[in-house]
Amino acid sequence: MKPTPDRPDLIALRTAGPASPPCPRCRTPVLLVARYPHTWHNRSGQPVHGLKESVLCGSCDPDDPAAAGLLALFADGGHPTPTTPEALGPHLHTWLAAVRHRTPRSADLDAEEARWRAGDL
Repeated sequence: MKPTPDRPDLIALRTAGPASPPCPRCRTPVLLVARYPHTWHNRSGQPVHGLKESVLCGSCDPDDPAAAGLLALFADGGHPTPTTPEALGPHLHTWLAAVRHRTPRSADLDAEEARWRAGDL
């Protein structure tokens, strides 16, 4: 997918800071948020273009081989600068290649729905 005026960058990054979002899995602040183009097909078979976000979490991702390189860059509170896709190099692309195709587990979706119904989201 090519950049367009409404989506100028293929990958947008946000690193940890004072207002880091919580990890959707464990609720601790995340190290990195990557937003990238994502396309799926609706029930009629037409492509739907949008954006998807994935988070890198220091608590949840240490056992993920695809995240190892990025986690090493953030080790000991370090923050790679500048925070561009090029600065994170092949580590970012390895991680994104893995997380782009992951689907949520049914138990996680059920738990999120329960939190939404309880007013916690």
